[in-house]
Formats: sequence, C-alpha cells, structure tokens
Amino acid sequence: MSGGYRFTRFHLVPTSGQLVFRAQCEVCEEIGPRAETGDAAMMWVVFHWEDHPGHTVYRELSSIPYLVEPRS
Repeated sequence: MSGGYRFTRFHLVPTSGQLVFRAQCEVCEEIGPRAETGDAAMMWVVFHWEDHPGHTVYRELSSIPYLVEPRS
C-alpha cells in the first residue's frame, strides 16, 4: 500500500488508528458488526450460518482509517 493518495484538493493519508475487521456473507452480502480482531469478526459467521445453512461462503474485510489533509 502507498503512503497515501494524492488528489487535486486534498491528500488521503493513512492514520495510526485501529484496524477494523468485519465478515461478509458472499451469498446475501450481509455484513457482520465491527470487531477488533479477524477472529472476533468471523464469530458472526457462525451465527449467520446457523440462521442460513445454505450460506457457506464468507469474506473477511479489514480496513484502516484515513485522514483527509487539504492541499496548500
């Protein structure tokens, strides 16, 4: 990943904030709640699968916060 993204009027710069994890069902695209770890996010899969046994494909999502800095 780059050190940020440069646009005409601003920069997007990754911050040192906490990484956020979520899980998403690939069948219905429902997304579980935010979690502090990938393992915690994937616990949602267990509950979702119990309610929807045919939903057998999931994705782990992770994201980092970015800061918008105006360009001078």
